Formats: sequence, structure tokens, C-alpha cells
Amino acid sequence: MDFHLINLDCPACGSAMAAGPHDILFLCPHCGSGAVLGNTKLDLVDSTALMPVPGRRARLWRPGWSIETDVLVNARRGTGGRVTPGWSGRRRFVIPAFPLALEDLTLLARALSSAAGATGEVPKEPCHGGTLDLVDALVFIRYLVVGSEVERPDDLATVKVEISPVSHRIVALPFEIAEGRLRCAVTGTVVRGE
Repeated sequence: MDFHLINLDCPACGSAMAAGPHDILFLCPHCGSGAVLGNTKLDLVDSTALMPVPGRRARLWRPGWSIETDVLVNARRGTGGRVTPGWSGRRRFVIPAFPLALEDLTLLARALSSAAGATGEVPKEPCHGGTLDLVDALVFIRYLVVGSEVERPDDLATVKVEISPVSHRIVALPFEIAEGRLRCAVTGTVVRGE
């Protein structure tokens, strides 16, 4: 068994970054650079932040992925064998990358992906808990698309979904704290807190 110690200094500015035991995504609190834990080092990844909407203020930040994809939905068949129309297009998904129950993750990802939130510089504040890697975020996007197709009122029996990533960034997501829960400062969506 090989064992590697990986320095958690920001690969862009050299500042020390703190991490939890399962963190694999990092946003530097000094320069705002994003990084992903690689096999032997931290690898730089483009980063941004979603800005709170007017009237809301970020009390804490959590990491996520902003992923632009080409989506192809075809081979839709209803329960009676009837073929129904598919679709294709480019879509942006915002997927929280910190631990959440599946129900909360789905609710928040759908809300964030639908919102046309403004982006800005990554805040110079701690942003911890990034435990979802890019491959798993893409699997979750497929789950969201299939879920949306199942919700259509046409008794879906089968569907083929192809997700082709175009670009990705680590994104800082702003939250307020509301009675022990997290309220997204972009969408107002409330999820269970830590």
C-alpha cells in the first residue's frame, strides 16, 4: 500500500488551507483559487462564487460545482411502447459539494441550477466541506435529468440520457443560518444544517 502526504498549501499563492478529514475540494481563503485533491498534489481548478441576492447576506460559504454540460435525452418510450420526443441542449448545473441528505441535495441543486445568480470573486473567508468529486457530480447531474424526465406526465418507461461536460468550476455557495438550518442566500432554499 502506497501512502502519500499531500501539502495543503494553495497551489496558486502558497497559503495554508484547512481541511476536514474527507475534504477533496478547496477554496483558498487568501486568493480565492480553487483546488482539487489529486494523487500527489493539489490541482488548480477555475473558481467563482455565487453572490447573495439583494436583501440576503452570506453568513457562511460552502463549496459546490458549477458545471456546463451538453445534455441529450432520447430513446424516450412510454409504458405502452409509444415513442415520445426527447431534447438536447447546453445547460449549467450548480451542484453542492458538501454533505447533504439526498433529498436536500436534490432540492438545493435544482434551485441553484434554475437560478441565474450573479457570480463574483471567491470570498476571503473559510469555505470547507468539499467532499463531492467532479465524476460524482456528473453522475448526480444524470440523476437530476432522469428525475425531471420521470416527472413529465407521459408514463415514461425508458429513456437514454447522455451528459457531456463542457466546462467546470468550483463555486463558493453563500448561506444564511436559520434556526439551525442553512438557507441559501441565492435561492432562499432551506436545507438541514450541520
